[in-house]
Amino acid sequence: MYHVNNHAQLYTELWRETNALYENWARKHSLSYYELLVILSLSEKDVVHTQKNICRRWQLPKQTVNSILKNFIERSWVVLISSEEDKRNKIIVPTKKGKSVITKTSAQLALDEKAVWKSLGKAHADALITGITLYNRFFQEVVDREDT
Repeated sequence: MYHVNNHAQLYTELWRETNALYENWARKHSLSYYELLVILSLSEKDVVHTQKNICRRWQLPKQTVNSILKNFIERSWVVLISSEEDKRNKIIVPTKKGKSVITKTSAQLALDEKAVWKSLGKAHADALITGITLYNRFFQEVVDREDT
């Protein structure tokens, strides 16, 4: 007999463990987990980076991202410039120093993740991606049904 509760509990534990692994990785690189998420956003090419976009992408509170950006400004990693379309919106622009930190951090994380994917092998990697994709789709369906 299939025991859904066991899988739900195990998945939650693994989800927490995965977040803790990324938090530890960030700490090892002198960053907080949320700073890492902001850096990953800023590493994306061909995107206009705003606080609102980063908050939406990672589901982070505006106050958290605002504090991180203030810290990044103090470190001379970014500057904020007013958007021409909406003066209330500030565009986040990495400085030369910031670009170096962003590139180094995102490249190292990508390298470390690549090593993990390589260790998993194609079959396990495909199964993991397929399973998470299905889980997310089914979870979204459940959430959508709750709205009706």
